[in-house]
Amino acid sequence: MTVNGADPGAPKRESQANRIARLLIEDIRRGTYPVGTRIPSERRLAQDFGVSRPVIREAVSTVIGHGILEVQMGRGMFVTAQPADGTPAERLNLQDVVNVREVLETGALRLSAHRDEGRDSTKLAAILDRLGDAVAARASTAELDSALHTAIVEASGSPLLLSLWQGLQQQIDATIRISPHGHTMSADILALHRTLADGVLHGHVDEATIACRQLHDQNREFLRELLG
Repeated sequence: MTVNGADPGAPKRESQANRIARLLIEDIRRGTYPVGTRIPSERRLAQDFGVSRPVIREAVSTVIGHGILEVQMGRGMFVTAQPADGTPAERLNLQDVVNVREVLETGALRLSAHRDEGRDSTKLAAILDRLGDAVAARASTAELDSALHTAIVEASGSPLLLSLWQGLQQQIDATIRISPHGHTMSADILALHRTLADGVLHGHVDEATIACRQLHDQNREFLRELLG
């Protein structure tokens, strides 16, 4: 049966952004752009593929979401890893990832508030201390940033929630690396992370939820400016 001449059973047509993302991933896989090298600029890619720059931004966002491409402010876009086998074909936009991150973390905070017994916050407290030391030393904070958020989800006590988080870990780490403070966190962003952790460590869930929203709003705004 057709509707307005279209076959509802036919496969959906691949969007331009999805097609370009797929081709970029294939180029990285076969070594056209080796790990550590910079890929062409947004303007050059738009010319090469014959599409608009907003389409390129969407495609790049998808590739970044797979954890194999990273935007370095002022330098360009660099390949950071080889694509894993079985990379999902569907579009995974970093804006979507940030939104889901917020849902999962807010849920983890709420669940942790009901775990008065058997909750071990030692790991989270230790990561927070190390993160503070790294910020003070102006050292790399990306791994500790990721570890802190994962520890908050672990504190929920929900294996299913943790499994959902880990299933998105590669993309979540991409949203951390691409952020303005992804490599070296500022003191202001550290303060928000302290408030976030206090939701688990001291039961200040409402304040932590507000901090969670502020962190993700900043990330969403940055992605809108960067990726269009």
